[in-house]
Amino acid sequence: MRGQSLHRLFVVVSIAAVALALAAVTPADGANPQGVHLTFSGTESQDDFCGTGKTVNDSFAIHLNVWNAPNQPSDLRNQSESKVVFTNPANGATVIVHSAYSFSDTLISGDPSGINVHEWVFKGNAELIRAADGGVLGHDRGNLVVDVTWNGPEFSGEFIGVEIVSDRGAHTLLGSDCNVMVPALGLT
Repeated sequence: MRGQSLHRLFVVVSIAAVALALAAVTPADGANPQGVHLTFSGTESQDDFCGTGKTVNDSFAIHLNVWNAPNQPSDLRNQSESKVVFTNPANGATVIVHSAYSFSDTLISGDPSGINVHEWVFKGNAELIRAADGGVLGHDRGNLVVDVTWNGPEFSGEFIGVEIVSDRGAHTLLGSDCNVMVPALGLT
């Protein structure tokens, strides 16, 4: 899969994994999940936005609540909200991407140090893409289940692939939001 949405998906999930590692407390069995609240914001430039060879600037703000594994059916669970504003510096065109969803991550097979598969479940507003005037360019929402295969530890091992297990709600932008954003930013 290619596209900025999969990249952002890995960024948000990676932040959640880092947050979990930083907040790791080893509670007794049967204890309540330990929670952490994180806020990230910043700006960056992407020199080859969606493979166009053109630069796009973005600013982002991410709010994340993360819970670790005790007393819950998943290894990691979070609720997140993010807003990313993409701007083409050549013409000033802007696209705004908003996300607000619950996420869970469960190791479903394999050796965490070898080939392993994690099931990721997203519930909510995965991605709402709007033009600067507020017009909707694309919208992924509902429940999405994907199996992600790694060779080695999740996020630090080699990413092998992703398979959509269930899509209830129309996630047509997953891996293809560049098809919407490139023309809206005037990069065609």
